[in-house]
Amino acid sequence: MANTAPASLAFGFASIADLPEITASVLKNKFSEVARLAAREPLAVTRHHRREYVILTAGQYEELQQSRLAPLKSLAGDFDRMVARMNTPADRAARASFFKASAVKPSAGLAKLKRQPPNGR
Repeated sequence: MANTAPASLAFGFASIADLPEITASVLKNKFSEVARLAAREPLAVTRHHRREYVILTAGQYEELQQSRLAPLKSLAGDFDRMVARMNTPADRAARASFFKASAVKPSAGLAKLKRQPPNGR
């Protein structure tokens, strides 16, 4: 079964609140230093005391994207297995006989009711 844990756990944090933070001003003025820090772990960037962005390395971003696709790949496998189970000769024969079944002819009383105009007139 595919890994369905939150992608954030792959980086060692449970939420954005757990990330080390830097201000947007520090990012602007000390980009090289911030890049070295971000190479070790994701960083939250704050503006006006609010966490607004997260800096990830390209590798971390790829890992995050892959972790988002894992549940879809798992579902695709589940679907393929389900279709394979439904495609056995016995299942195909059962479906064929189902579609060959004839409709039941309504009783004379039911047919008469269907022919009557609304409100018995």
